[in-house]
Amino acid sequence: MRRFPNRLAVVVLVSIFGSCSSLRPIEGQNARGSDPVDPACVLPGAPAVVLEDGGVVLWVWRVPWKDAYARPALPNDAGLLAYRAAIREERYPALAVPTGASGPNADVWRDESFNNDLAYRGVVGAIGPITCLDALLFAQQNARVPQLERPTEFLASVLRKGSDEREEIVVVFGAGTELFPPKTVYGFDIVDDYLAQGWSYWYVLHNHTRQSNGALGIPVPSTSDVQFGRGLAAKRGLKRVRVTNGFYSFDAGIDEMRALRAR
Repeated sequence: MRRFPNRLAVVVLVSIFGSCSSLRPIEGQNARGSDPVDPACVLPGAPAVVLEDGGVVLWVWRVPWKDAYARPALPNDAGLLAYRAAIREERYPALAVPTGASGPNADVWRDESFNNDLAYRGVVGAIGPITCLDALLFAQQNARVPQLERPTEFLASVLRKGSDEREEIVVVFGAGTELFPPKTVYGFDIVDDYLAQGWSYWYVLHNHTRQSNGALGIPVPSTSDVQFGRGLAAKRGLKRVRVTNGFYSFDAGIDEMRALRAR
């Protein structure tokens, strides 16, 4: 991988497209024989390496935008397809609420359930099949840390700039080997550099792989995620938030998320 120039950068989580065009007939199939594998779903080249240290990574891609990234499609990635084949697909997974929760802890879970209900009913945002770019980034983390063995979250920021004739995106991807990525790979200094050059902070994306009971992750921002997104919007102009579980992705504009509860 090439080294990334000092402080010329990109950022963390990712919330993407308000609408996605439909995918043409499936050109490939995964182990389950039903998932849309599209040969056009690829990231050109290796990322620029900002940091790689003991399983902690901060990578940046700057690539031309293509419509394939917004389509509900998968890369031809054996690890991702195996992950999907091993887990029961559910569009609206039930939230695994711990039994016996009380006091402030019970309040947190009550708020989580409230937010999930709004998202699942379509009152806030939309939940649809995972898009190509979401799947590519999920596959990156799954290749580093197999998500069936050890669920871990990545954080990706997606920025964009340009015209209809030539639009570019920057993806800032940070992750570790523990459940949550360390703050050292949030990449906001990179995001700030691009914002100063006139780029727009399109969305932030992260993943909810599996729940504590092994069930498929909830494709909805947690109460902490809501607070995090609002902070990015206030300070850096973040437009959208996305959350994926490898099957489905939640997408919402910051203004749409006003009804959600935050921690």
